[in-house]
Amino acid sequence: MTTCRSAQLQTLVSRAVTLFPEDTVLAALQVMHRHGVHVLPVVDGHDGELLGEVTEGELQRLSGCAPLARLAEILTVKAVTTTEETTAVPYEALVSAAPRAWLH
Repeated sequence: MTTCRSAQLQTLVSRAVTLFPEDTVLAALQVMHRHGVHVLPVVDGHDGELLGEVTEGELQRLSGCAPLARLAEILTVKAVTTTEETTAVPYEALVSAAPRAWLH
């Protein structure tokens, strides 16, 4: 199977297989392993609204310290982190700013 075809197949599978906010890190990893995918969407169980997505890498990192964390918690942390990253002043901008002379 070519890489392009493999990516297309994974996309189709990930659309058919979904996770829910109540699922745990370990349960999500088991679903990914069972279906051979590395990214899955998390959807609302009531109306099917897309809430976000999680990757196998993220979940593997979390499995050591928080294996029973719910995906709702992970998506919340991701949303807060993303918001902070986009609204914060980059460190480089602070460091590279020319020193200002004191006005007396």
